[in-house]
Amino acid sequence: MTKAQWADKVALISARLEERKALGNEILKNPECVSYSLELIKQQDSLLATNAAYGLDIALRKRIELLQPDLKLFLEVLELNKIETVSRILAKICELLTAASIKKKTIVLNASEQQQIIARCFDWLITDEKVAVKVFAMQSIYNLKDTKPWIQDELKAQLTLQYDSSTAAFKSRASKLLADL
Repeated sequence: MTKAQWADKVALISARLEERKALGNEILKNPECVSYSLELIKQQDSLLATNAAYGLDIALRKRIELLQPDLKLFLEVLELNKIETVSRILAKICELLTAASIKKKTIVLNASEQQQIIARCFDWLITDEKVAVKVFAMQSIYNLKDTKPWIQDELKAQLTLQYDSSTAAFKSRASKLLADL
């Protein structure tokens, strides 16, 4: 499948779950569509970026290792994305990536890649983001807590600072993480 064919396919889907699943399954069958999807997200066209992210979300929840060859591009997208819906999906992918790297050892993240993910996740955690983005970000940071000595203290400080004024979902995840820090 070419980039243009993929872009046409992505443009035609809606937010309906069955269409997102079909797109995700297409990525699983054609791994080159991971990079095509990331390129569409990078363009920051709201419709194409969101739809491409929907497909990536479905595919990478099943096989996060498909992202390994395109990790550099993913990190570029992570830095430039400004689309709220896409941020939630990228934050979830960060959680999957960090878990696969630290816990499952199915993804290799070098120190620079870890640092980029940590920096972005802390940005999400300390800014005015939707709760889902913050929850995925705090889990990603937690997953990488042993990679740098300062991470645990900084994560604990941020979670404690925001705890009283946060939502139930934030408090639920933060409580679990704070108990382990």
